[in-house]
Amino acid sequence: MTPSLTSKSAWVPAALAFVAGYADAVTFVGAGGIFCAHVTGNFVVLAADLARNANADEWLKLSTFPLFVLAVFGATHLHRRRAEGSARLLLLLQAVAFGAAAAVPLFVQGTAAHKVVVVFAVIAMGIQNAMHRVAPSLGPMTTVMTGNVTQWFVEKVIPGAPENAGKHRSLGFIILAFALGCLGGAFGVQHLGFASFLVPVALALWVRSRL
Repeated sequence: MTPSLTSKSAWVPAALAFVAGYADAVTFVGAGGIFCAHVTGNFVVLAADLARNANADEWLKLSTFPLFVLAVFGATHLHRRRAEGSARLLLLLQAVAFGAAAAVPLFVQGTAAHKVVVVFAVIAMGIQNAMHRVAPSLGPMTTVMTGNVTQWFVEKVIPGAPENAGKHRSLGFIILAFALGCLGGAFGVQHLGFASFLVPVALALWVRSRL
């Protein structure tokens, strides 16, 4: 039976979607227009910046891709070595990475702090991307919503089997959670700075407790 919105399997991916939208908004608003979840979007931003004669610091956007790949590789390797319970371990590591990002301004100041924060945030989101591939029980991808939005609207026009109605509602719930996360992250970093990363720390630990 397809889970309802009140089930664990609906709330877990929704929480992860909120984390993804939130983290992307925090780094985009607070770290000079850098995506930490949708890292391929940084290629577009970098190209636009270079066309406007951006300075050398803009290459940080390009460096997010190899960082992201390394995080995915590391998370996948950990899963291979410890398949049972790997999602809980990866969620713990994600929470640690977000916690480190939140703590950076306590030790590093100025633009250097932004760079270090981006490193930890990209690592955290690389881990989350890998989790969806190695632990399908976490639900659909939550870091990039384009495919989910397309699927939701296609199924709205061409409904699937009746037993999939709950899955369609859950997908809409995930998309809404991502949008709310974007709002929360944008306002959070404006008012709290990078300490706002404590929110995804809490959510990652909450999701871990539900597995």
